[in-house]
Amino acid sequence: MIDRRKYIKDTYLRGINKYKHYFFEDKKNKCYISIKKILELDEPFFTRKGLCLINQNYYIVEIVPLHENYCIRVFVNDKKEIILYYFDITLQNGFDSLNDSLYYDDLYLDVVKQDENIDVLDEDELIEALENGKINKNEYELAITKKNELIDSLINDNNKYIKIDFFKYL
Repeated sequence: MIDRRKYIKDTYLRGINKYKHYFFEDKKNKCYISIKKILELDEPFFTRKGLCLINQNYYIVEIVPLHENYCIRVFVNDKKEIILYYFDITLQNGFDSLNDSLYYDDLYLDVVKQDENIDVLDEDELIEALENGKINKNEYELAITKKNELIDSLINDNNKYIKIDFFKYL
């Protein structure tokens, strides 16, 4: 699974020339929080639907729970308004002291929450990973189970991680 390991300090930085990055442990919530403030970039990043996620003075906040099988990326605009939440379903999350970085082992499946809308992405990639032997049946089933649990927590508004007040650190 190490080939699907993503290091937080290296993610979502294509075309970004200057940024400020810091992270810290939130012991109360048993997670790490990483904050990247975008200072200079080649050009803004837009979704296929035309939503600007990355621009000058925007933030990328990443919440990495230590005992969950997902991590959260929150895109925040220059007015400090949440644009959307992006969840990566993961095999595990942690801190790699050799690389001095938070990481997650990606299980291909993603969930996006924008306002009240919740979408599941990359189910085809998950199936393909299983068929190609990149993940096993247990990892596939874990991804499906955790996706369903995550969506339930979002629908029922009881996901403690999206309630964390990270704005005080921006």
